[in-house]
Amino acid sequence: MKKIPILLALLGIVMLIGVSPAMATITGTYPPPKFEFPMLLSNAGQGPDGKGTRTIINFNAVSKEAVKYEVDYFYNAEPQPADIAGYRTIIFAISSSAKGLGASGITIEQEIARLNKVVDEAKKLGIKIVALCLQSGTNNRGLPGSAAEQSIDAIAPYADYIIVHKAADSDGRFTSIAAKNKVPITYFDNGLTDIPQIVTEMFSK
Repeated sequence: MKKIPILLALLGIVMLIGVSPAMATITGTYPPPKFEFPMLLSNAGQGPDGKGTRTIINFNAVSKEAVKYEVDYFYNAEPQPADIAGYRTIIFAISSSAKGLGASGITIEQEIARLNKVVDEAKKLGIKIVALCLQSGTNNRGLPGSAAEQSIDAIAPYADYIIVHKAADSDGRFTSIAAKNKVPITYFDNGLTDIPQIVTEMFSK
């Protein structure tokens, strides 16, 4: 019975990230830099992409084995600074929605304040930060100053590595951040196949 919700979730992700299997390629920095377990997967902006990324990783046979859920990595939608001690890597899936913020009962200003504290604590503890933008298209990011754009500002400039859907960087925003901070950046076309491949490589020995 659990297969139906998983398939529905994957269908939603396909619609969101604009999968085109025939044109799927990974460019930019690849193979990606290496990171260490344990890894925390989380959200930035109260959007759906943290859970979406977890579904993608756990659904793919290769990444499911290489990056074991609740063994190698864990999911926390809203970690506080006190929750991240002991992790070596945090992947923030950047996305924001009014629905997500409403369900959490917070404003985007409160979400950004939380993210700022978590990022500060991660830097103090030497935890590596990965910024992931799963969504396709800059239109999904909203206008300048939108909740999604504020979430990008809270994470991407402090990331040690950036992974972004090519269409989401059509304005070069993530490329500019990576160049300014001299951090590697990887671009993908197909989240369902590329993300498992990238994440598996990130944690391979």
